[in-house]
Amino acid sequence: MTPQSEPPPAASLTYAQYSGWACCWCAKSLLNVIGAVSAGIAHGREGVHVLDVEVYACPDCAPKHNRQGGTQ
Repeated sequence: MTPQSEPPPAASLTYAQYSGWACCWCAKSLLNVIGAVSAGIAHGREGVHVLDVEVYACPDCAPKHNRQGGTQ
């Protein structure tokens, strides 16, 4: 099994990426995309606040980062 690449840190994400509206790697909007997949957890902290959030990848970026995507 090949290792999966980690999503970017939570602090480096845009509001749309952090909210799950855009791909965490290319920032492409996911609002009208079919086949977006979970890219994992973007980790981060700001003081005592944990910023960890599940982020998503578009169908174009998912295979590049070893994520299974598409519609079967």
